[in-house]
Amino acid sequence: MKRLSLLLALSGTIALSAQAQSLSETQTDTLKQLISIYAEKVKAAAANVKGKPLPVEAFSAENGRQIFLMSRNWEGDAMPACATCHTDDPKQDGQHAVTKKPIKPLAPVANPERFTDAQTVEKNFSKHCRELYSRDCTPMEKGHFLTYLMSVK
Repeated sequence: MKRLSLLLALSGTIALSAQAQSLSETQTDTLKQLISIYAEKVKAAAANVKGKPLPVEAFSAENGRQIFLMSRNWEGDAMPACATCHTDDPKQDGQHAVTKKPIKPLAPVANPERFTDAQTVEKNFSKHCRELYSRDCTPMEKGHFLTYLMSVK
C-alpha cells in the first residue's frame, strides 16, 4: 500500500483530479500520462543507485515554480529563466527575448492548445532545457515543472 501511495503522490494523480476541472480532457490525459512517465523514471533511477535506494520526493508546485523563475549562470554568462520569455505569470502572453515573437500563455488553464500532445511537450522540454541548462531536464525537474503549471489558476 505504501508503494501505491508513493506512486499516486509522485504521479500527481490525487492533485491532478482536483486541478483538472479547468483543463480540457486532452490536456488532463496528456499531463497524467507525462507525470506518470516521469514518476516511473524517477523511481527507477532511485532504485538503481548502488547501496541503499535514494528517497524519492513527490513533485511539488513550489519546486516547479522555482525552476520556472530561476535564472542560470553558466561560465559567467547569465542565462534567462523560463519566465524571461513566458513572463512571471504563465497565464499571460509572453514574448521571445531575442526575436520578440509573441508567445501564447504557457499555463494550460490559459491556453487550451498547451499540453495536448505528449510528443510536442517532450520536444519543447528538450529544446528549451538545452537552451537554459545546456542539458536535458531530468524527469524530476519535468515533473515539478508540470505540477507547477497545473497549479496555476
